[in-house]
Amino acid sequence: MSDRHARGPFLTTMTLLFGLLAVSDATKALQHLRAPEVLGIVVFGVRLESVVANAAVGPLLGAVLAAYAWGLWGMRAWVIPLSFAYAFYVPTNLVLFWWRQTGPDVPPLGSIVVYLVFALGGAIGTALYLAYHRERLV
Repeated sequence: MSDRHARGPFLTTMTLLFGLLAVSDATKALQHLRAPEVLGIVVFGVRLESVVANAAVGPLLGAVLAAYAWGLWGMRAWVIPLSFAYAFYVPTNLVLFWWRQTGPDVPPLGSIVVYLVFALGGAIGTALYLAYHRERLV
């Protein structure tokens, strides 16, 4: 890979993290079986509450994240629109989830802020990085 198309440490790290996230989403049904009250996929703020729903939606979202990781790994230009969509989806999903959570199980504000920094930094940071370095993509 020429220097122009080199991933660099940031994109390599994000590729691996998105790959891990893809595996995590694809196995949400198994996670839900282990602890249904706290584990399961969250889509637009709603935690899916059945094994069947997690088994259907989890692999689909896992496949999207796997494609994202694959595109990052290969430095493909088609990954830019996917990165923008994901950068929009993550904050929307997080805000809707925390807005819907009214019970006593809401995490402390400090944990929410730390989670937001990493989630938004990864999703939005990757999209911005790709936008500013689009000439490096093939």
